[in-house]
Amino acid sequence: MNNILVIRSSVNGENSVSNQMLDAFLTQLRAKHPTLNVIERDLAQHPIPALTPETVGAIRAGVTESATQVQADQLANTLIEEIKSADAIAIGIPRYNFHVPATLKSYIDYIARPRVTFQYGANGPEGLLPHDTPVYGFVASAGYYSNNPETDYLSAWLKQVFSFVGLNNLELIHTEGFAMGEEHAKAAFAKTHERIAQIVANS
Repeated sequence: MNNILVIRSSVNGENSVSNQMLDAFLTQLRAKHPTLNVIERDLAQHPIPALTPETVGAIRAGVTESATQVQADQLANTLIEEIKSADAIAIGIPRYNFHVPATLKSYIDYIARPRVTFQYGANGPEGLLPHDTPVYGFVASAGYYSNNPETDYLSAWLKQVFSFVGLNNLELIHTEGFAMGEEHAKAAFAKTHERIAQIVANS
């Protein structure tokens, strides 16, 4: 592994569980791959603008008639190139009100570009990003949700939207229940650290 793209979306900085799990992952990866190049995007510190009536034309159709549209088009191209250049992608995903942070939704809105990262063929949508790039989503939840499809629509949505653009190799690593007492937190962190060790060992 030479290049990894790291995306942080928590607003809680060092206190964020998803950021802490990303940091643990990166520490172990760097120990195994000393020359690892890390491209990092902190969506809380540098948020992706929400789509507007003006910028949606730039993202969806490449319209660049205004300076704002040019900036949106250039940003989307940069984000997509970062994905294409990565050997792996790691994303910190806190569960806010049962879904992803708004900043991560905006990020996805910018990378989902018709005829660039997906297209419609005779059999429906086709993702155009590299299918074999591993994507590790570190999902942090204060309660327990991952085993209940009625409450965990976050996971289903992430799998659908990443597959839609071609990133089919998505694994979600859930750190959950950590707000329900010390024993729950210890078990949650231990489970995630165990999976991190397995991923790094096979990297």
